[in-house]
Order: sequence, then structure tokens, then C-alpha cells
Amino acid sequence: MFGPFIISLILLTVIAVFWPTFRDLLSIGPGNDELTHRILAIPVFFTLVWGLRNELSRLPVRIFWLGLFGMAVAGLVWLVGELSYIRLLTNIAVITMVPLTALTICGFRWVWALSFPLFYLLFAIQFRGPLVPLQVDWTARFTYMALVAGGVPVHREGPYFELPTGSWSIADTCSGIEYLSACIMLGVLFAWTMYASMRKRLLFIAGVIVVGICGNWLRAYLTILIAHVSDNRYLRSGHGTFGWVMFATLLFSYCLIGWYFRDQETNAGVAEGIDNDPMSIGPLATPSNSGRQIMAVSAVALAVLVAWPVIGYSFSRTRSSGEIRISRISPEGGWTSVERTPLDWTPTLINPSHELVQSFAKDGRRVELFIGIFANQSWSSKLVTSVNHFIPAESARWSLVNRDTIAAEYQGKPLQAKTGIILGDGRRIMAWQWYWIHGVTTGSDTQAKLEQFRTRLNGLDDVSAWISIYTLVDSTPEIATSTLNAFMKDMALPLERSLTETTRR
Repeated sequence: MFGPFIISLILLTVIAVFWPTFRDLLSIGPGNDELTHRILAIPVFFTLVWGLRNELSRLPVRIFWLGLFGMAVAGLVWLVGELSYIRLLTNIAVITMVPLTALTICGFRWVWALSFPLFYLLFAIQFRGPLVPLQVDWTARFTYMALVAGGVPVHREGPYFELPTGSWSIADTCSGIEYLSACIMLGVLFAWTMYASMRKRLLFIAGVIVVGICGNWLRAYLTILIAHVSDNRYLRSGHGTFGWVMFATLLFSYCLIGWYFRDQETNAGVAEGIDNDPMSIGPLATPSNSGRQIMAVSAVALAVLVAWPVIGYSFSRTRSSGEIRISRISPEGGWTSVERTPLDWTPTLINPSHELVQSFAKDGRRVELFIGIFANQSWSSKLVTSVNHFIPAESARWSLVNRDTIAAEYQGKPLQAKTGIILGDGRRIMAWQWYWIHGVTTGSDTQAKLEQFRTRLNGLDDVSAWISIYTLVDSTPEIATSTLNAFMKDMALPLERSLTETTRR
């Protein structure tokens, strides 16, 4: 009983100290309207630890003071993520705190014995990054080939499809990253529970990855096919339930097959792994530390844990007072300010402090300028986030195709801006996007985060801008690119002036 109690206490203490991070990590509490499968990593961890109670009772408690250094490094990573609003850093840091704290208080042999439960906690972290556009591309390719092979007339442009019965788009939410994550999470647990052979475990996990990826391809294809042949009576909208039911069916069938090849004695492998611990000579060859020593290191470990949230919350940061608004941009270089073009489209930002949209014209060419100002940022209102994008994730009206970067020029300096083509209502829009942070312009999310962190360390105003320019593609993309380049060349100076004045208010 002592083993599961102390390990559970360590996890619960880390959760309590870093509760805001864990709340966002598991998508619970205010501002989050849904739970994810990742929340199951916590009860699974407790269950796995309880299953090892007999093995843990045989292990001595040997404190490891150098583990405090690892805890301090993880705390520093958390602080950097907290100040720069990088959720991946804060999430990895708090999860890493658990094994590091266990190592400090209990020693290497406990961490060795608990290696799988501690590893399983990583599934509470959401990993997306470059996997999302890659999976979107794979899903779109398979869906297109399957529709063509089935004789369905279809025109494809990136993740955008045109069928006689309507248009479809493989959005980021359709990438299947959540399906894949849930498959791997369950597959790893199933493989560890059912098999003692590492070869069997790895083969089963490899198979579950294939199920997660290919299952999403099949889901997207069947959704479009069923809607098409039913003249959009079925699955045209609200097809999320169909996807999860199909996913659950595939995963259950795969696990049922794996169950027939299970090993009868899997727990023997666990016990054998502990007995063969290379850091031990025998179960009780090394005596445990005294209770006073354990209490002392526990108190220091708790102080190290608490120190980082205290530093984060008390970190001196300059907050802009009053309402932050950007003044309208004065046209220069032959451009004139005109009434807005009725595009009925603007980029989608979450909780900006202020937005500005202006239209400009020159020599029959029109460009729209969109600026989103972010001041006094928080986790629910920040400049760099995946939910600030050209179109909403679930947009039924607009589709984003041909996402890329483009070499542009801003005030005579090179700028790698993000670019994309937005389709909808029979129109094609070319849009560019970049960030502005205290005079630094970049299209890179990473560089923008680093600049924000630097400004906060220097005590500068927490004011930055999300900027986009866009124009209709009336004839060729090359003409639209030339129009946006001309606008950047002529209007960079007045734009910079207005942005600089905003940060000085």
C-alpha cells in the first residue's frame, strides 16, 4: 500500500501545484467545452501503479538529491512556456515533473519499476505540429483516388473537392490526428497488458498506428461517398458521430484479433523486469533511507515545485493600460483608401484586443488589409496559436488550399510570410499573413514566440499584431502575387508607423 500511496501523492501534488496547466492539458474547467480521451491517462496511471504494489513493497526507498536539479530544469522549461504561451513546453514540463520528483524522493529503482506507468502519462499531452497538414494531405490523396476509382466525378485542389452534389474540404479537424492519438494510447496499453514479448508489443502497436491512419482515410472517403450517393441526405453535416463510431468499430475489431494472440502470463514479464533491474543486487540489498531523510528531501522537492508558479505569477510584466486600438492606415505610393470589397471573408482570430480592416486600390487593383492587435495576452487571447487562422476549423463556407510560405519584402527586409488560397462562394482569394512584435516582422510561429518572450523579459508592452493582406484571384495567381508585392512595397512604411504608434500609447 505504501508504494501506490506515495506515487499517487506525488502525482496529485504536481497536479495541485500546476493545476491551471493540468486543467488546460486535459481540457477541463472554464473555457473548455469538451473532454478528450487524454484525460484517461491519469486513471490508467493510478491503476497501473496499484497493479505494481507488490513489486514496489519489495523496493527500498533511496533518495536521490541530484534529482532536484532535473526538477529545477523542468520548472525552468515550464516558466519559459508560461511566459511565452507555448502550451507544449508547459505540458511536457509538468508531466516530466512526476518521474523527476519520484526519482528524487524514491530513487532509481522505483522509477525503473514504474517506467511504463510514468511513460503512459505522456499520452496526456497533445502532440500535433507538422503531423496535421501531413495527415490532411494523405487523407485528401486517398479520398481522391478512391472516388476516382469508384467512378465518382470529382475535381480536387489540395484538400478541396468539387463533386456534382457539392463541395467538400478535408479540414485540420478531419486530419484524424485525434483518432490516431486515441488508437496509439489504447494500443500501447493493450499491448503492454496482453503481451509479455516485446516483439509482439511492437508489432501490435505498429498495427494500431496503421489502423489509426488508414481508418481515417476510409472514414473520409465513406463520408463523402455516402453523402454523394444519397444526394446529401446522409452525412452532409454532423458526420463526426459516424467517424467515431467507425473508428471504435475498427479499433475493437483489431483488439479482438490481438486478444487471440495474447500471452497467458504477462505479469511475469513485469516482475522479471524488476528483478533484473541492473541497478540492484537483491530486493533488500540496499537499505531504505530513514524517515527523517525522506521527509527532508520531500520538503525540498515541494519547495522546488512551488517556486516556479510563484516566480511565474510574480514575474514583473508591463501591462498596457486602457483600450488598445490601432489607427487607420494612411495610403501612400499611389494607393487610395476605398470602401471595403464585399468579400464577406476575413481571417478568424480568437479574442483579439482590437481588429482593423481596410481596403485599398491602385490602378484597378484592390487589396484588403486585416490587422488583429493582441495586448495583455493570456492563454485565451494570444498572438500565436493554431486557432488564429485564415478560416475557422469547421467552416462550411470557406476552404483553405495551397498552404505555403512566400518570400516577400517588408521595408526593404526579406520576410517569409505564410500564404494560402481561400475558396468559397465561387471566389478565389490569395492571402498572406505574418506577425509584428515591437518592430520585428516574421512569418514564423517559433520566431514570433521567441520575440514575445524577449519583450516580456525586457519589460516592454505586451502588444503585438497579426497581419494579413489579401486580394481576389481574378485571372492568374501570378497577377495576385504581383498585386500583393506592390502593396507591401508601397504601404509598409505607413503600416509600420501606425503599429509603432499603437505600442506607444
